[in-house]
Amino acid sequence: MAKLPPSFSLQAVDIRSALNQGRTEDARRMVIELLQAGKADRVVQGIAADLLKPAKRSAGRPKALPAFWIEIGEDFYRMREAGVRYDTALSELGAKYGFSESHIRNAIATYDDTEE
Repeated sequence: MAKLPPSFSLQAVDIRSALNQGRTEDARRMVIELLQAGKADRVVQGIAADLLKPAKRSAGRPKALPAFWIEIGEDFYRMREAGVRYDTALSELGAKYGFSESHIRNAIATYDDTEE
Protein backbone atom coordinates (compact mmCIF):
# COMPACT_ATOMS: atom_id res chain seq x y z
CA MET A 1 0.00 0.00 0.00
CA ALA A 2 1.25 3.47 -0.86
CA LYS A 3 2.35 5.82 1.89
CA LEU A 4 -0.08 8.67 2.66
CA PRO A 5 1.15 12.23 2.11
CA PRO A 6 2.09 14.24 5.23
CA SER A 7 -0.80 16.63 4.59
CA PHE A 8 -3.34 13.82 5.16
CA SER A 9 -4.85 13.46 8.61
CA LEU A 10 -7.80 11.40 9.73
CA GLN A 11 -8.27 13.80 12.60
CA ALA A 12 -8.53 16.75 10.24
CA VAL A 13 -11.19 15.24 7.94
CA ASP A 14 -14.10 16.06 10.25
CA ILE A 15 -12.62 19.44 11.15
CA ARG A 16 -12.19 20.50 7.51
CA SER A 17 -15.68 19.22 6.74
CA ALA A 18 -17.12 21.41 9.50
CA LEU A 19 -15.15 24.42 8.24
CA ASN A 20 -16.33 23.88 4.67
CA GLN A 21 -19.93 23.72 5.87
CA GLY A 22 -19.53 26.99 7.78
CA ARG A 23 -19.66 25.35 11.21
CA THR A 24 -16.63 27.19 12.59
CA GLU A 25 -17.60 26.75 16.24
CA ASP A 26 -17.88 22.97 15.83
CA ALA A 27 -14.47 22.90 14.16
CA ARG A 28 -12.95 24.96 16.97
CA ARG A 29 -14.44 22.62 19.56
CA MET A 30 -12.95 19.58 17.82
CA VAL A 31 -9.53 21.25 17.53
CA ILE A 32 -9.56 22.28 21.20
CA GLU A 33 -10.47 18.74 22.31
CA LEU A 34 -7.57 17.27 20.33
CA LEU A 35 -5.11 19.90 21.58
CA GLN A 36 -6.14 19.47 25.21
CA ALA A 37 -5.81 15.69 24.95
CA GLY A 38 -2.32 16.12 23.48
CA LYS A 39 -3.24 14.02 20.44
CA ALA A 40 -3.29 16.71 17.74
CA ASP A 41 -1.09 15.91 14.76
CA ARG A 42 0.74 18.45 12.58
CA VAL A 43 -2.24 19.05 10.31
CA VAL A 44 -4.63 19.74 13.20
CA GLN A 45 -2.06 22.09 14.74
CA GLY A 46 -1.90 23.97 11.44
CA ILE A 47 -5.70 24.26 11.37
CA ALA A 48 -5.59 25.56 14.95
CA ALA A 49 -3.06 28.19 13.93
CA ASP A 50 -5.31 29.25 11.02
CA LEU A 51 -8.30 29.54 13.37
CA LEU A 52 -6.30 31.72 15.77
CA LYS A 53 -4.87 33.96 13.05
CA PRO A 54 -6.86 37.21 12.72
CA ALA A 55 -8.72 37.79 9.47
CA LYS A 56 -6.91 39.79 6.79
CA ARG A 57 -7.96 43.37 6.34
CA SER A 58 -8.68 44.55 2.86
CA ALA A 59 -6.09 46.82 1.32
CA GLY A 60 -6.81 50.47 0.76
CA ARG A 61 -9.58 52.68 1.97
CA PRO A 62 -13.26 51.79 1.82
CA LYS A 63 -14.99 52.49 -1.46
CA ALA A 64 -16.66 55.90 -1.59
CA LEU A 65 -20.14 56.58 -2.89
CA PRO A 66 -20.43 58.39 -6.23
CA ALA A 67 -20.47 62.17 -5.87
CA PHE A 68 -23.92 63.80 -5.85
CA TRP A 69 -25.64 60.41 -6.07
CA ILE A 70 -28.83 61.59 -4.35
CA GLU A 71 -29.26 64.63 -6.56
CA ILE A 72 -28.42 62.66 -9.71
CA GLY A 73 -30.88 59.89 -8.80
CA GLU A 74 -33.69 62.34 -8.06
CA ASP A 75 -33.04 64.33 -11.26
CA PHE A 76 -32.84 61.15 -13.33
CA TYR A 77 -36.22 59.83 -12.19
CA ARG A 78 -37.80 63.28 -12.50
CA MET A 79 -36.60 63.41 -16.11
CA ARG A 80 -37.77 59.86 -16.85
CA GLU A 81 -41.25 60.64 -15.48
CA ALA A 82 -41.33 63.68 -17.75
CA GLY A 83 -40.79 61.36 -20.73
CA VAL A 84 -37.09 61.93 -21.39
CA ARG A 85 -35.36 58.92 -22.97
CA TYR A 86 -32.80 56.98 -20.91
CA ASP A 87 -29.79 57.85 -23.11
CA THR A 88 -30.78 61.49 -23.29
CA ALA A 89 -31.21 61.69 -19.51
CA LEU A 90 -27.74 60.18 -18.96
CA SER A 91 -26.05 62.60 -21.34
CA GLU A 92 -27.91 65.65 -19.97
CA LEU A 93 -27.09 64.73 -16.37
CA GLY A 94 -23.49 64.13 -17.35
CA ALA A 95 -23.30 67.60 -18.84
CA LYS A 96 -25.13 69.18 -15.89
CA TYR A 97 -22.95 67.64 -13.18
CA GLY A 98 -19.74 67.37 -15.21
CA PHE A 99 -19.33 63.58 -14.86
CA SER A 100 -19.07 60.71 -17.31
CA GLU A 101 -22.09 58.61 -18.18
CA SER A 102 -20.61 55.66 -16.27
CA HIS A 103 -20.44 57.83 -13.12
CA ILE A 104 -24.07 58.84 -13.69
CA ARG A 105 -25.07 55.16 -14.08
CA ASN A 106 -23.21 54.27 -10.85
CA ALA A 107 -24.91 57.13 -9.01
CA ILE A 108 -28.32 55.96 -10.23
CA ALA A 109 -27.54 52.38 -9.18
CA THR A 110 -26.51 53.59 -5.72
CA TYR A 111 -29.71 55.63 -5.49
CA ASP A 112 -31.75 52.55 -6.50
CA ASP A 113 -29.99 50.38 -3.90
CA THR A 114 -30.83 52.81 -1.11
CA GLU A 115 -34.45 53.07 -2.23
CA GLU A 116 -34.93 49.33 -1.69
